Amino acid sequence: MLGLAGDAEAHRSDALLIAQGEQLVLRQGQAVEKINTHSVRKSILALLYGIAVEKRLIKLDDSLETLGFDDRVTPLSPLEKSATIRDLLSSRSGVYIDASGQNWQRPARHTSKPGERFFYNNWGFNALGEILEQETGMALGELIAAWLARPLGMEHFEPGDVDWDSIDGSSVRQYVIYMSADDLLRIGILVAAEGRWRGATVVSAEWIREITAAHSSTETDPKEAFGGGFFDGYGYLWWSREQSGRRLLCADGWGGQYIIIDPVSRVVLVNRRNTGTHLLAQGWFLWRGVETDRPYVYGLFERVNEVLRHD
Repeated sequence: MLGLAGDAEAHRSDALLIAQGEQLVLRQGQAVEKINTHSVRKSILALLYGIAVEKRLIKLDDSLETLGFDDRVTPLSPLEKSATIRDLLSSRSGVYIDASGQNWQRPARHTSKPGERFFYNNWGFNALGEILEQETGMALGELIAAWLARPLGMEHFEPGDVDWDSIDGSSVRQYVIYMSADDLLRIGILVAAEGRWRGATVVSAEWIREITAAHSSTETDPKEAFGGGFFDGYGYLWWSREQSGRRLLCADGWGGQYIIIDPVSRVVLVNRRNTGTHLLAQGWFLWRGVETDRPYVYGLFERVNEVLRHD
């Protein structure tokens, strides 16, 4: 029906899944392999924060000072400690220090106050993982299993599919989530349905709207925004993009890991590139030097969405 035979091979996708509502439309490639999600991990974490807020385990306006959270290798200043969880979620922490997983230039330290400026900042993203564990008393893998995998009927995720990475310049570790394309598709369907899965609410609709709202414009300065120029807005760990008159919601990870959603038609596309099932395997992908084809995949989504909306 979609005429997509060969498309995965054409852009060297390792997995390509498409759904409309809860109806699977296309499933091809490595759908069951648990691959590094890269920055899609952040969008998954955003859902967990919504559940934690509902359970009254987290308050978005609590500061790092209030939480007693610090970087033990590079201690935070009083100004930096005034950053709130909301600032971290919206990538406006104003904390510009070494961070695991960040290889792009960051602003000079203390050049912005918390909440003042959008900058795609791995220190804040990484801190959110540790803060969630601290405030809930549960390991991140257990939280994903209990709050998302079980309610969504994920077939492959296990608590051990979360790893941690670190660097010398920071005590704050980077959480690394491995997940199959099959299970990521469930995440996309959940967001498209405003937090509902098969008639049950997993995350509130209000929270889905909050995390996908464009709290920051990212289209004007690609170097500062890291993703600006392709995406238009950033919410709480989710991107948005205006494409052909439609607003898309996007979880976007290095190496070709994408969840793309049209919240109106409820079409969801998941694209995966196999960058490895553990941290050491990523070197093989880097050595190959394969293009990640973001524009192609988003163009493919546009074609698919057009067909399904009029089917």
